[in-house]
Amino acid sequence: MFKLTKDPIVAAIIKRANDRSNQGIDDYGGTMADADKPMLAWIADAQEELWDAIVYLEKIKSIVERIAGHAAETGE
Repeated sequence: MFKLTKDPIVAAIIKRANDRSNQGIDDYGGTMADADKPMLAWIADAQEELWDAIVYLEKIKSIVERIAGHAAETGE
């Protein structure tokens, strides 16, 4: 069987991208190649996605800081 990569991490990313693409095709009835909207709408969509990513990263950061603070307090 042909593999796009020997790296299992990259392979997992490719699989997730493929699964997400197929789900989007099912949900929206077409591919990204078929999608047509104004350039500013694409920019707004990307900005919204990136804002969500910032929120997720801030949440993860707060968890790491809390764990690090706990470890420092207990000497772990």
